[in-house]
Amino acid sequence: MLTVGKENKQFFFRPDVLPAAFAAPEETVRFCCTDCYDEQITADGDDFQKLDMERDNPITGPLFIEGAVPGDLLRIRIQDIRLDACGSMCVSNGNGVYPVQRAHCRRFAIKEDCIYFDRGLRIPVRPMIGIIGCAPERGKRSTLSPGDHGGNMDIRELGIGSVLYLPVFTPGALLSVGDLHAVQGDGETAVCALETGGEVELSISVLSKAAHLLPTPFLETERAYYTVAADPSLDVCSEEAARRMQRVLMEHAGFTDAQAAMFLSLAGNLRISQVVNPQKGCIMELPKQHLRLSLPWETKE
Repeated sequence: MLTVGKENKQFFFRPDVLPAAFAAPEETVRFCCTDCYDEQITADGDDFQKLDMERDNPITGPLFIEGAVPGDLLRIRIQDIRLDACGSMCVSNGNGVYPVQRAHCRRFAIKEDCIYFDRGLRIPVRPMIGIIGCAPERGKRSTLSPGDHGGNMDIRELGIGSVLYLPVFTPGALLSVGDLHAVQGDGETAVCALETGGEVELSISVLSKAAHLLPTPFLETERAYYTVAADPSLDVCSEEAARRMQRVLMEHAGFTDAQAAMFLSLAGNLRISQVVNPQKGCIMELPKQHLRLSLPWETKE
């Protein structure tokens, strides 16, 4: 299996970086990732003031996918996520939504598929990817923010078995991955989840000239579909996420605009994915128990 090592570290998505590796379509690739603090926290109670936040949110990559060209769509299946044995968290006043009297850095053990929190509490592990995205057509995108390229989406459904669709903006797509979480609640309200390093295995397909067929990023799990939007305003990104799913129903389920609006108001779930990145994120969830979409590439398979 092709492996992209964590020494291939970036802090921006950009089209002018030499690829760390080259993969053929349908090839399974392993990305080895540091945690979002770039492994600076090594012990419970480390001094928050000593952290170099310029090293925040590194990504591993980029991966050049042969044959991928602008206008294509990547279909990325998350085959596996293997986490380190410990995870880290930091809280400080002014970061996230909670006031705290002083900054804290903590380390929590991960074993038996649980996080061993304080007071004897155990939280079940739900591994996920915080950051995954492609390079933009030009310029650079910080790993701190989400966008149409993917990026720092912090959606807890980005876990094992999920399928993510991302557009290709530059030859080879230049895909990068990072910011693994052992578990995260919706909103990521304290500015972090349980941040950990680990390995991610992805199977990547290229859907030719298909980027226009879905509002991206678009996420599919065993139980639901999700449209994604990001904006500094929650009002803006919540409306955009909902309208993107309306478009999906009109284009891939034959609904009229009014039918889609009414159906989503009955069966859809508009959720906040994160409120702590420079651009906040919302998702519109459509459970498959109500409807399964007819995506064009699935009818050909």
